[in-house]
Amino acid sequence: MARRLRPMTAADLALLPDQCARCTFWEVSLHELAAPDRHRNRVEAKRAWAEAVTARWGYCGVLAADGDEVHGYAMLAPARLVPRLSAIDQTPLHPDAAVLVNMRVEESQRGRGLGRQLVQSAAGLMVRRDIRAIEAIGSHRSPSCIPPVGFLQRVGFTVVRQHPVTPRLRMDLQTTARWLPDLGAAWNRLTGLMPQPTPGPEPAHRQRTSGSVSGAGLAG
Repeated sequence: MARRLRPMTAADLALLPDQCARCTFWEVSLHELAAPDRHRNRVEAKRAWAEAVTARWGYCGVLAADGDEVHGYAMLAPARLVPRLSAIDQTPLHPDAAVLVNMRVEESQRGRGLGRQLVQSAAGLMVRRDIRAIEAIGSHRSPSCIPPVGFLQRVGFTVVRQHPVTPRLRMDLQTTARWLPDLGAAWNRLTGLMPQPTPGPEPAHRQRTSGSVSGAGLAG
């Protein structure tokens, strides 16, 4: 089988490496970590989060896989469904943006442009939703559960909030000219497209959201 990119749903969490399926860095707030049931199953917490995003959008990201072998993925969500954002960046997220909350390319697949393809495909999905930008928290440190700033900048993000460790970056899907020729191709690469939820959620720029943005895992 050949690798294909497709929209990711909560059901795909079972395909992810264990450390990714159990990671709830962005999905659980600091308040929840301090709660008496903080030791609850992290796999279940991650699944509940992904199910909430999937119910809202019809997917929770983009998956690159060859059969059941995952080569990489990028997860996205509305800001209000990313509880840890306010702990990293208290500046409100732009209301027209989605959040890149998690991204990883398996080590054996790095250096082949898959990270860029995942971001382009995620951008294609967001454009179809009338979402105008993707924002992310990047990291100047390595290794980190947050994507490297350098990678995000190479694939089209620009820094909108400076920070010595975790700046916030933004990709404007409407005005970043170098992306425009690629979005159609990115959309065509996505197979197994999910039907839109009924009724469809409002576009991000019509919703009132707060927080900031981010990503996790290794990207490349």
